[in-house]
Amino acid sequence: MVDQKKRFSLDFSGVETREIEPIPRETIQRVSKAAGLRTTSVAEPTLSSASLARPERRKTGRTQQFATRLRDETITQIRTYAESNRITLAETIELAIAALLDVKPK
Repeated sequence: MVDQKKRFSLDFSGVETREIEPIPRETIQRVSKAAGLRTTSVAEPTLSSASLARPERRKTGRTQQFATRLRDETITQIRTYAESNRITLAETIELAIAALLDVKPK
């Protein structure tokens, strides 16, 4: 007979909950300034960095790294294509090169 371990569970049924009011922005700025913190502007997140998640990682056999600087629009297009087709960024670039050279991708 196998001895089953008893799972520990938390019971919060008797705990009183309450809504927490948001802290006004002016209060945060005043306290931050008093603490000696600098004010910085917050840039709106771009499509390329905020809303496009990387496709899930998997082994591909690729071992060489390739780094370059591209325009935001180009990166967005590459990531959008990769995500919508559920392929890696490397596969997207390989497909693009195959199309440019008019050859079959590996």
